[in-house]
Amino acid sequence: MSEIVKTRAIVLRRLDFGDTSRIAHFFTEEYGKLSAMVKGAKSPKSKTGLAIDLLNVVELVLYKKDTREVQLVSQVDLIKHFSSIRDDFEKYRFASAVIELLATMITESEPHPKLFEGSVKILSLIDSSNDNPKYLFAKYFFFFLKELGYEFQLERCNICGREIVRGEQASFNFETGLICTDCRADRLTNFNFSEELFELLFCLNTKKSPCSYSEEDLNTVLVLLEKFLAYNVGEFKGLKSIKI
Repeated sequence: MSEIVKTRAIVLRRLDFGDTSRIAHFFTEEYGKLSAMVKGAKSPKSKTGLAIDLLNVVELVLYKKDTREVQLVSQVDLIKHFSSIRDDFEKYRFASAVIELLATMITESEPHPKLFEGSVKILSLIDSSNDNPKYLFAKYFFFFLKELGYEFQLERCNICGREIVRGEQASFNFETGLICTDCRADRLTNFNFSEELFELLFCLNTKKSPCSYSEEDLNTVLVLLEKFLAYNVGEFKGLKSIKI
């Protein structure tokens, strides 16, 4: 039996279905990721069809049935349309990377209310802020990993347990985690951090803002995070959006 539910959602993807309808993939606040059919969405006069656009934040009214793979949309109201993102290529790249993470890494029907709020917030920041969208996305990537259970531990060596001294040339191994200067001597490391790079990692992984960075170090951080996620989740093959 279907129930009528209302929820906020981010539009992750849409595709045509038949002559008049579309099927859209959403990341919803209460129900996680789901697919739903929007009847009549292909009509040029359909306000619903215009609202169901990539990146938009909408309020959905659904006929929801747990045993059904594709739900049915009854009503859509637009909440946020990020016009600045659509007019700026760099903003669009990293906003699309947010969508790509949500579309590929979130399990169907698994609620993540905190991640939903954080995702709406980062899209709003990318849209309205003058900050480098690559920097904003890097902060979001750390938050995303934490919400999925893959939090970076940047305070203590994972070999000996001692506190990492700020300015120390620490290293990182995907299997072991953070390694201090003393312990890294006879161990394989995937990344060796300069003082500046480690400070950037620490800053991005906290609520501290703003962070000082070079473009080179910021690029290194994104490579590290992609490889870290790929190591922990074999199905993840990297982010296509930021390689455009």
